[in-house]
Amino acid sequence: MKIGLVRHFKVDIKRNFFMTAEEFDKYTAEYDKAGVIKNELVVDEEWDKCYCSSLSRAITTAKTIYHGEIIVTDKLVEIPTAAWTKLKFHIPYHIWAILNRIAWIRNHTSQPESRKLTLKRVSEILDTILSENEGDKNILIVSHAGTLYEIRKMLFARGFHGDKFLKASNGRLYVYENKNL
Repeated sequence: MKIGLVRHFKVDIKRNFFMTAEEFDKYTAEYDKAGVIKNELVVDEEWDKCYCSSLSRAITTAKTIYHGEIIVTDKLVEIPTAAWTKLKFHIPYHIWAILNRIAWIRNHTSQPESRKLTLKRVSEILDTILSENEGDKNILIVSHAGTLYEIRKMLFARGFHGDKFLKASNGRLYVYENKNL
């Protein structure tokens, strides 16, 4: 069995380098609604079915790169994030991203979804994908950077081998295979 992971295309939005907590939360909301910049990736030939996040940037990507059956699910949406504290002064966007991810890892109440709930959600959809598609099926998953990172770790734990990444690149295919399934 092969699993292909694709992070959605690059989002067509500009962000400020420095942000307050309010600006960070506003940017995050706008990011979820923004369009994408398509690239030339097309993966029709190799895949039997595609599972896709319900966020529009992932759906657009899936419909662009794959022309077979696409199953849209909320269980593949990005790990939601929010400013961990309501700072009124500006700090760099990347600092916000790191601090908010640490807050998520620590199950801080500032985050819209706890790490425990995220991992449960992602594990459930991966269980569904693997059980519904046993055998020689090749499954494509189109999702988001944080979610794909967690899926990648779960695939390795379940005996898959393949590409490694810390943060999946936009519009790039990562392939994992388990010859025992």
